[in-house]
Amino acid sequence: MKILIAIDGSPQSFYSIQALAHFGPVDELALVHALHFPDLNHPMIPPDIRENAMQEMENTLRPKGEALLEQCLSGLPTRVGKVKRIHQIGFPAMVILDTAKSVKPDLIMMGARGLGPIKELVLGSVSHRVLLHAPCSTLTVKNPFPALQHLLMPIEGKEDAECLLHYLFSLPFVTKPRISVMSVWPQPQLPWPETLSQSKLLEERALAHARDMAEEVAQQAEAKHFSSQAIVGLGDPAFAILEQAKIIKPDLIMVGSHGRHGLSGFLLGSVSHSLVHQATAPVLVVRSSGS
Repeated sequence: MKILIAIDGSPQSFYSIQALAHFGPVDELALVHALHFPDLNHPMIPPDIRENAMQEMENTLRPKGEALLEQCLSGLPTRVGKVKRIHQIGFPAMVILDTAKSVKPDLIMMGARGLGPIKELVLGSVSHRVLLHAPCSTLTVKNPFPALQHLLMPIEGKEDAECLLHYLFSLPFVTKPRISVMSVWPQPQLPWPETLSQSKLLEERALAHARDMAEEVAQQAEAKHFSSQAIVGLGDPAFAILEQAKIIKPDLIMVGSHGRHGLSGFLLGSVSHSLVHQATAPVLVVRSSGS
């Protein structure tokens, strides 16, 4: 497995290093640290002063970045194979994405340390941009990640479930976690009161279908020696998944991207967007080959 980890010196980025302990062996690891300088390209700043200021900042920050990379190297598990260090000047998200295009990792791990007080904005701008445009799956970590014993895997449909199972089975877990497969019926409201009986019938059939699908996926995981259970939710999918996560407290949430391509690149689906922004557990967004 080939992994890229973005490092910025925050506790959250060290949590992503901590996550390596749950996977192995890692054949190749790219450690990426970006030196981000303020934009001094302004007509009021003479070129010589700008160049001197940039050089002074680099002379100050590069040794700190090198020390940070050394600190990360010293904390790597022994199962990690070849390690490549990338230490470049540039906007962090672009350095990470450009490196990902070059090294072609199977997974990007990164910390998220957004400082906004609004729950919808608790993901940092760098991690958010990487999540939107990464060419591979991404693991976003906000809190300490000391154990991986329980994984919550929401599924949207058959195709989504197949993608998630394929990725799940490819992950080199040190210890296989137990899997909670969750399917949610969004419960659309029919517009006419006289359709109440039909609405209840639709709900019963939809919940039965959701349970059958979740149980089928859980059985496939069981066949690969994962201890598994099926869970069914009702209502807004993102809200139902977040509420379920509060109850069962998984160590990791793994979800499909459910996105599409737009003019500016990849667009994250609403459910996966909500989970990575609001869940306290690490969230692994699986990017299918078609994404």
